[in-house]
Amino acid sequence: MVKWLKIFPLLVPFILASCNAEQQRVIEMKTEVVDGLQFGVPEGRKVETGADHILLLPEQALREVDEIAIWTTAPQPVAGGVDTEGTDPAPHTLTTVEGGMGGPEYTLTIPKQIADRQAYVRAYIQSEGGTPAFDEAWQVWQSLAAEK
Repeated sequence: MVKWLKIFPLLVPFILASCNAEQQRVIEMKTEVVDGLQFGVPEGRKVETGADHILLLPEQALREVDEIAIWTTAPQPVAGGVDTEGTDPAPHTLTTVEGGMGGPEYTLTIPKQIADRQAYVRAYIQSEGGTPAFDEAWQVWQSLAAEK
């Protein structure tokens, strides 16, 4: 018992740090290349291309909104929403639009300079559980690069 009392004060900082540490979800991703852009596609999503964007949609249809898009031109502003600007981990805009039965719709827009052009990762999530973390969108943004 005496040994435990001597060791416990040394363990307290580690115990507190592990309780407060933000748990980031590990997301398996495969690499894709489209229109000169290389990016990760989270497991469970499929790629569809448009004239000025690349969609990363859930493979299984969902009732609520849940998509990630990589825009190769500046996307249109989200109508009727309230914008919040952020800087961590990078400059971004979060737009909240009051939704219907599935809860509010959240749109995260993150610009990224890639070589000589600007790209944008935009994620749409509908959630009744408050502002989503957008883990997948942030990891797609981190992986976004010029084709190698």
